[in-house]
Amino acid sequence: MKTAPSAPPAGTPRLELENLTAGFKAKPVLTGISLTLNPGELLALAGPNGSGKTTLLKTIGGLLKPLGGRILLDGRNTAPMTKREKAGQISLLFQGTGPSWPFTVEEIIAQGRFPYRGVFGAEHPRDQQAVARAMEAAGLLGLEDRPVTELSGGEFQRVLIARAMAQEAGLLLLDEPANTLDPKYRFMVMTLIRSMTGNGAAALVSLHDLSLARLYADRVLLIGDGKIAALGAPREVLRKDTISRVFDLPPGASLHIF
Repeated sequence: MKTAPSAPPAGTPRLELENLTAGFKAKPVLTGISLTLNPGELLALAGPNGSGKTTLLKTIGGLLKPLGGRILLDGRNTAPMTKREKAGQISLLFQGTGPSWPFTVEEIIAQGRFPYRGVFGAEHPRDQQAVARAMEAAGLLGLEDRPVTELSGGEFQRVLIARAMAQEAGLLLLDEPANTLDPKYRFMVMTLIRSMTGNGAAALVSLHDLSLARLYADRVLLIGDGKIAALGAPREVLRKDTISRVFDLPPGASLHIF
């Protein structure tokens, strides 16, 4: 029974970016992006609107082709990987994903098991067990048969996180998972993501709320002017002078990150 992401070879990062260039139709948005992300680590991704955060996540996730450099997952170059191989290793969650059809909570979470099913999509006991574990961890027991169109925004976001849990991927890519949520659900969602890294997954999480980055991230990656502006522990990166420079805040602007 698979209960956690398969571990990479000892000492191998979950994710390596080597001089990555990313963008659209040969127009670079990001250049010279190099970093490593280790099992169990949560890396917060922050930067001004339009700085390329979503472009970076989509490129790592295989939705955009890199314009240069290399992406390695568990030590393997992703370039020759099939979509199915990537789907078994990467879980993607992008903002703006709202419920459009009245699928049940359980049906949505079970979608996370698609990369592991056979040619005919047959469900196995291990798939059911993974879905049940995810629902319990996300506090969704009792809501299995509820149509997702009847859920609150915070509840639906927990369903999407549970789907990622059921996938049991080694790398999590999440774009503003706490955006638009009230404080209770922001902390609940981030706690769920943090718990997933406790099973050996690594997470790259785009965050608008820098307070959440300080509270939950092991490191923070600031993107500005198409490159890495700062990378390090939250206390080293989330400084007033650094934030003011990267976000181009006016002189005297108030900044509070608890």
